[in-house]
Formats: sequence, C-alpha cells, structure tokens
Amino acid sequence: MLERVFLFSFINIGLLLLLIILSVILLKINKKKFIFGAVITVIYGGIVLYYLCLIPQYSCSVIQKLQKEEIMQKNIPAPVKESTEAIQKSPDFTVIITTEDSTFTLAPEGELEIKKGTKFKIEKVVYSTNNTENIKADIRGFAGNQRENDLQDIGYWATYKDMIKKYAVNEEKNKFEIEIKEDKNVLGKVYIKFID
Repeated sequence: MLERVFLFSFINIGLLLLLIILSVILLKINKKKFIFGAVITVIYGGIVLYYLCLIPQYSCSVIQKLQKEEIMQKNIPAPVKESTEAIQKSPDFTVIITTEDSTFTLAPEGELEIKKGTKFKIEKVVYSTNNTENIKADIRGFAGNQRENDLQDIGYWATYKDMIKKYAVNEEKNKFEIEIKEDKNVLGKVYIKFID
C-alpha cells in the first residue's frame, strides 16, 4: 500500500512540472492565458505540497491502522467452540452415602434430604481413576477426625447436631456442601439437606 502512495506522489510531481512547463509556453503565446495557467499551477502545486507533507505521517494514519486491524483479524484463527463432548467430560463421580437403614448414590450437584436425627456417613466416592487414596470428601461444617481436620470425611458418622451451622449454604442453616477432591483439585460438590 505504501508503494502506491509513493507512486501517486511521483505522478503528482510529474503533473506539476508539466503544468509549470505549459505555463511558461503560455507566457510566450498569450499573457491572459498565462495568468490563468499560473493560477491553476499554483493551486495544484499547493495541493501536491500538502499531499507530500502528509506522506511521512501516513504510517500513523487511521487508514493504515484500520488496514493493520483487518490484516490481524484475517490472521487470527476463529475461536474454537467447545463441543458438547468436552462439556460432558467434566469429572464424573458418584458419592455413596449410607444411613442406618438405607444407601443412597449422588451424582455431581446432587442433593440428599434426610431427617435431622438420622445418622449418615459417606461410604465411598466412586471415580474414574483407580487410585481412591487421593479422593477426599469434605463435608463443609463437619470434622470427621476431631484431632486433625484432614478434610477427609469418608467413613465418619454424622448427624445434624454435629454440623457447624455457620457453614450451611442456605438461610435455614440446614443444607451443607460436600466437596469432592482429587488431591487438591475440586472435582465437584454434592449436598445434604436436613429436614424435620
């Protein structure tokens, strides 16, 4: 694009020189026509000089910035849309919770309603990896190991009385979150809701 600008400026300079030569020829032929030719030459010369002064600033001009943006947009690859398969590949796990007389399974974001007096425990977490030692289930508001809260609440019996109410996730203070982790990575959450 810059080559076109320089080419156009050379053409304008050539036309200006041609007008000056024609004005000199008109001076010998007819003085009235010379004055008219000289005025046109001066006007055209002013336009050409103005154009030549703008050329150094061309690299910073709005037009060139727009052209650069168009080129950049052509070079930027289109955003890759996440396929539904990628969305569905979020961690799949199952939390098995037992009460004194029943067993329940919860999927991610699942919720289990049990009575406030019922004892429950997280029996295990079934996850796609075979290494279950790294899988932890942390009941927010409950410490299974009273001496050292290791954020591992699998295998500990609990009731509503054992829960620390400030960790409840609702205003009624009866719904608690169970966070499922693999090492330090949070895989998902399930919920226990205590009802009367």
